[in-house]
Amino acid sequence: MEDPLISVIVPVYNVEQYLHRCVDSILAQTYSHLEVILVDDGSPDRCGEICDEYAQADPRVHVIHRKNGGLSAARNSGLDYCHGEYVGFVDSDDYILPDMYEQLLDDVTRHRTRLALCHTDVIRKGKSDGKHYGSSSEVKPKEYVMERALKESIWWSADTKLYHRSLFDQLRYPEGKTNEDLPVTIRIFDLCDKIVINYNKLYCYCIRENSITTSRLNPRKFDIIDNASDVISYLQDKHPELVPAAEGILLANTLRLLLHLRNHQGDDLSQEKGKVIKVIKQHWPSLLSNPHLTIWQRTLLTAARLHPQVLYRCMDLKNKLS
Repeated sequence: MEDPLISVIVPVYNVEQYLHRCVDSILAQTYSHLEVILVDDGSPDRCGEICDEYAQADPRVHVIHRKNGGLSAARNSGLDYCHGEYVGFVDSDDYILPDMYEQLLDDVTRHRTRLALCHTDVIRKGKSDGKHYGSSSEVKPKEYVMERALKESIWWSADTKLYHRSLFDQLRYPEGKTNEDLPVTIRIFDLCDKIVINYNKLYCYCIRENSITTSRLNPRKFDIIDNASDVISYLQDKHPELVPAAEGILLANTLRLLLHLRNHQGDDLSQEKGKVIKVIKQHWPSLLSNPHLTIWQRTLLTAARLHPQVLYRCMDLKNKLS
């Protein structure tokens, strides 16, 4: 039998400095039966030209030029185009180790699953985070993966996985949002009977200034509230036992955003601030007994429910006493 084709989808936007490192790491994979789909999402720099140069040099590379629509829209364009039996995603400012897809394909083949995931090496200023997760793979039921993902806030990224293409038959990423991995990944987990966890750190996530995740507080940062709320709604019918863990993610993020809002200048985020307070009040009945929040988090959320200024005074008091 012919080796299965893997479609690697790379959304590209304003990453001219990092694009060669990313694409070269994909083309250098020890598993070579790939199609690499570079989605130029209306990038204002030379990324579109660089993508075309790769397509001319390597027949495995295909380029989609589209109007800027964001990360989700770019991923969806790649999904609509791809031809592979399996699909993977790589963000264009990251890179992957040479045997990532060989390992993950071996995982799904040996264990007859539709999904395998690996761990991430967080790269700061060119240096690895140094953490070690192990060097083996194991297959686990989806319930185990969903529970750990929720309780430990891990395994959400779209990029660290190899998917059977059928998992996206009825799914696409929500466009116009950040933190869009969360609601899609929980549904993908639920579509699988079992999932392979590869404990090797095969995906290199590079933290850089001015990226979506490190940019200053702005309305996009509050998308996590909608996405986490979507996960709760999904779980209420299908896996109600996991709702408290999902509420923990939602409430921990609302608290984090409120604390960031303290130092934000201007009234441009007043609507978002009101939204966060509304979420806290909505989940108040279960907040106090949620085992996935620390006592300190529950205390601060209680203060925020009264008024954000009460929250900030609690923080000031804690800082004085510590």
